[in-house]
Amino acid sequence: MTNFNAAGSLKSAAIGKFLVRVLWVVVGVGIVSTLFSLLAVIAQPVYQILASLDGVVSIVALLTSVASIIIFLIWLHRIHTDLKNLFQEYPITPGGAIARFLIPIYSLWGIANTLSTFADKFKPEGGDLTSAGEQVRSLIAPLYSFMIGSRAVNRVVFEAYKHPEDKFLPVWLLLSCFLDLGFTIVLLQLIKTMRTAVTQKAKRTVA
Repeated sequence: MTNFNAAGSLKSAAIGKFLVRVLWVVVGVGIVSTLFSLLAVIAQPVYQILASLDGVVSIVALLTSVASIIIFLIWLHRIHTDLKNLFQEYPITPGGAIARFLIPIYSLWGIANTLSTFADKFKPEGGDLTSAGEQVRSLIAPLYSFMIGSRAVNRVVFEAYKHPEDKFLPVWLLLSCFLDLGFTIVLLQLIKTMRTAVTQKAKRTVA
């Protein structure tokens, strides 16, 4: 039997809504950072005039990114609490989901496992829920592509900072911004799809 009396009892609803808003802010700041990085590549004199402003944007980007990670982990825990209530035998616990995302090396398998498990549970539901499951599965590859690409390029950027004379540093920074922005957009779409699927499932449960 389900523990839900109404769709509004979803523990992940409020934090999920807040997370989406925060991620939109991260996307906006990421776009601004990307534009500054583009200026640094194609119009260095103009960028030098705006460099101090870019520094402020970088600080804002760091703060919003840290905030989004914390909020995401809370949401991840709560949505898996909801999934445990919506499905009698959901195989991933809230703590297990966080471990799959946080533990190094293990997360390379764990993130895909978490998302594919979600997709598999919604696949037999039919209608919009089946479509949501399929969309979650289709976003796993892009998420990994941007995530791995971003980590690789950021490592290159870290090494390039040790050599200020490196003329390719602005290009690497621009590529890093594109990859980080792509990752955030894919993650945002994933969260929106998962939120919608869980909400629809809860409504079906109490119908």
